[in-house]
Amino acid sequence: MDWESILSIAFNFGVPLLLLIATWATQHQIIRARRKFLSEQEAYYRERIPMTNLKRFPAGSGYCDPAMVTGSVVIATNYFISFISSFKHLFGGEMKGYTGMCSDARRMALVRMLQDAEQMGADAVYNVRFETSTVNAGEKRKSSGGVELIAYGTAVKRLTL
Repeated sequence: MDWESILSIAFNFGVPLLLLIATWATQHQIIRARRKFLSEQEAYYRERIPMTNLKRFPAGSGYCDPAMVTGSVVIATNYFISFISSFKHLFGGEMKGYTGMCSDARRMALVRMLQDAEQMGADAVYNVRFETSTVNAGEKRKSSGGVELIAYGTAVKRLTL
């Protein structure tokens, strides 16, 4: 083999491998930063705005002025996670990359809903629910799609006399 062939092979396999490693490292840092942010925000709101999935206010709770609050996030398919998860199609099992991505989306939508509640001066949020919808699914997977996740609930203020 001559040097030109060796360089050609190194370039054809080395550059994609290097890009794959760089993508993984970048994605890992982004996920770590997002999860740290979400943990901080959840701790902040946990202390300030209680929430529940109860449909009715507890008797004698002393809340009034109900208003709907929402928080939404749209997540798109991540090509690196799709690449790694494609191997799960061969052997089966949980697609942990997608599980983590969906968990982060739920947490982000919930934090955004609590931000909305805080802006309106709410003291609690009842009837918390989640909904999903597909966004731009594309025809025959020719274009990337995403999923919108919405958290919503009824924000209330304490009754002041």
